[in-house]
Amino acid sequence: MPNGIKLKTRITILQDGCHRLQAWVEDYAGTDMDGHVFVYQRFPSLPGETAPDDRFVNVASVADLKEYPALAPASDGPFFRLISIDLVFRSAALLDRTWNLIVEDLRALISNLNKLEILGTDLTIDIGQIYDSSSSLSSSSSSSSSS
Repeated sequence: MPNGIKLKTRITILQDGCHRLQAWVEDYAGTDMDGHVFVYQRFPSLPGETAPDDRFVNVASVADLKEYPALAPASDGPFFRLISIDLVFRSAALLDRTWNLIVEDLRALISNLNKLEILGTDLTIDIGQIYDSSSSLSSSSSSSSSS
């Protein structure tokens, strides 16, 4: 089954003139897809704050999908994956450039996952001498020792 995702987006203009981009995975398909395609890094909370600071870092690579957990970081690292992003930009042009890069990275992720599925098919490579399972090694060694 080919991998794929369906994204929903919402762009709003805030009172201060900044632009807000919200995007989330609405649906996904494929053997290696789980929808959590946005990588975040968790920074410790500052003194006086109660919640840690989670920052969007990048669209996940194939390796990120395997290495980073979904929803919260593992105890041995700060990175994790979520199903959504919520970003604020000072200009519509910057929002547009960033959104185009995100879409490009998502297309690359899907393409790479689909390539891996093709490469992931069973393949047998024979290297060296292959023995016939019907003949035993003892009969070969006895015939070579008598000559």
